[in-house]
Amino acid sequence: MKKKNLIVFDIDGTLTNSVKVHQKAFTEMLIKIGVREVNSEFKSFKHHTDSFIAKEIYESEQNLPFSDVKLNEFESGLNEKIRFEKIEEIAGAKILIEKLEKETDFGVCFATGSLRRPAKYKLQSIGIKFEEIQLVASDFIYEREKIVEKAIKNASEYYNVDKFKRIISVGDGLWDLLTARNLNVEFIGVGTKNKEILIEKGAKIVYENLLSFKI
Repeated sequence: MKKKNLIVFDIDGTLTNSVKVHQKAFTEMLIKIGVREVNSEFKSFKHHTDSFIAKEIYESEQNLPFSDVKLNEFESGLNEKIRFEKIEEIAGAKILIEKLEKETDFGVCFATGSLRRPAKYKLQSIGIKFEEIQLVASDFIYEREKIVEKAIKNASEYYNVDKFKRIISVGDGLWDLLTARNLNVEFIGVGTKNKEILIEKGAKIVYENLLSFKI
């Protein structure tokens, strides 16, 4: 189905209540691959993505390259740890995605700083159906802007659209807002945790959850 517009969804904290679960598993995996001192201030890193943060922490302490083999080991372990946890949706997530796809001229795609396998598991856990091309994660892309740009490009191909008339980025974090601003796309915030700072930094709309989401 051809779509005129597009919504780019973040996953952790936006569609799934998985931020704490992910950060816990992420820290445990860093320790498992040999990191002794884990800087848990993840917001302080230049790029808020799994691939970049893991690489920076590992290479800084181990003085060894964070190779593709090590990345794969890290991603596999991270996914296995998350699979032991119950992943719950942000209220209204599944219904919203289905409604957008079936009843509106908005297409959807997913752009996340998470590594791919954990991201897929989270979406599948809450019953969201999607094609592989609709999900872009941080496996081989460090910068969130480039992740979102790739997701938009993939969506253009998937929906057979040369250029979307309107693009909205939906996320729960300040990095989501800043990324949207850097790419000159609209932004809608989700959640209460970062609501104040999102509004302070210029977000016009921040919903408590996705039950009340309106375009």
